[in-house]
Amino acid sequence: MSENSPKRKRRLPVSEMMKEDAITPEFKVLDGLRYVVPYHFMFRVYAKKRWFGRSVIEVFTEEFQAYPASYYHEALSSGKITVNGGIVAPEHPLRDHDFLTHRIHRHEPPVLDAEIQIIKETDEILVVNKPASFPIHTTGRFQYNTLLKTLELRLGYKLYTCHRLDRLTSGIIVLLKNPTKAKQFAALFRDHEVAKAYLALCAGRFPDTLGCSEPIQRVCHKLGICHVSREHGKPAHTDITRLHYDKESNTSLVLCKPKSGRMHQIRVHLAHHGHPIPNDPIYSRENWARKSTTEFSEELSRALFATDDIKIAMETSVKSELVSDDASKENKPTEAVLCGEPISNPDISAELLSTEMIDDVKKTEDSNVTEDSVSSGEQTTPHRVSGDGIKKTSEISLTASGDFLLGDKIYKPIPQLSREPGCPECETTRLAPHPDDLFIYLHAIRYELAGGVYTSALPPWCKREWVPSQFHQFLGL
Repeated sequence: MSENSPKRKRRLPVSEMMKEDAITPEFKVLDGLRYVVPYHFMFRVYAKKRWFGRSVIEVFTEEFQAYPASYYHEALSSGKITVNGGIVAPEHPLRDHDFLTHRIHRHEPPVLDAEIQIIKETDEILVVNKPASFPIHTTGRFQYNTLLKTLELRLGYKLYTCHRLDRLTSGIIVLLKNPTKAKQFAALFRDHEVAKAYLALCAGRFPDTLGCSEPIQRVCHKLGICHVSREHGKPAHTDITRLHYDKESNTSLVLCKPKSGRMHQIRVHLAHHGHPIPNDPIYSRENWARKSTTEFSEELSRALFATDDIKIAMETSVKSELVSDDASKENKPTEAVLCGEPISNPDISAELLSTEMIDDVKKTEDSNVTEDSVSSGEQTTPHRVSGDGIKKTSEISLTASGDFLLGDKIYKPIPQLSREPGCPECETTRLAPHPDDLFIYLHAIRYELAGGVYTSALPPWCKREWVPSQFHQFLGL
């Protein structure tokens, strides 16, 4: 290094850089959903190589599009966004070792107000029955409304994961109380030394038994979309047994035993054979199996984003509660608020439509967004309402009580539990997910590993009389 070369700045240790702000989260339960009261949170990250030489405002507006450009200008001038601990001009060029922080008023999505049942606890292991809607660990917009954080706050000690379940899936999760043991158990899952059994409700009359060995390809890593592909897929096998058929609903309760651990394996195999899980937001789509993986992932992305910002003509009497048109036009769907690495494999659901999406998927054009008028004797003004929980944009209306009616479901605005001036989230009306949108008919009911057998209670959607008596002992009923 020459004498004139700038002195290299010492990087902070990762543990120091990523340490959490010391806060005690406050929870509120409303209409069957558990909310985290919005709180202040600091995102921290070192400048990535692709940012070098680019202005800080360019990086934020192009790579972190969760908020409008006007917000980022204000955040830079007020010190909500800093570079190396100081306020910089929007045109400030980023360099190697620059350390960026972004202080936000964080709003987490709600989860179901459901009990986390403890199945087994020893000095080393904790086995629980995860409710649907809970992500396992911090991801995207979820920080405290997660399985790990909820248990750690409840029990007072740190826990470690060795496997995962999709957010909308319920059932057995094995957690460890030290990282060494967690690595050992993770190896059991990786080496397929865990015997797993799931209950699923699928469409139609499923065959008595079926062994499905169709290879599975993950076509979109960031959106978490998979497909059967004999040419490019990885080996996967699931043994499936029909336990019950309900003629009235034309659905079958099936017992699924995956011998491999591919992403969405059971959901993909059931859909591939023409028996998708009816409330699966991805694989129950009619055109899923008939289209190529690329076509389907692109179509699904468009469909999800088209429902993100729904233009609804609303009464001017509630205008103060909604985001203005000028701000909303720039509000693009993304995971991105300065937060390091992008989400990998977020669960896509009716509730997860926009703000958890990764930042490199483009928003659909405004022409794909439906504008509806709410019948009223008063003057109406169009506003954007972000549609968390909305599957379709047609036939949406505002009820007399201020809720939103879509088909046969009522969607309520997310309550404003705290407010901070200048926070874009506080100025946006979002619809709370309907409880029916926060689970799918898939439940991990039995795991056998490391000499132990663990079974959970039946999920709420499964009746005991549907399970033949010869399976009761195996399922721990």
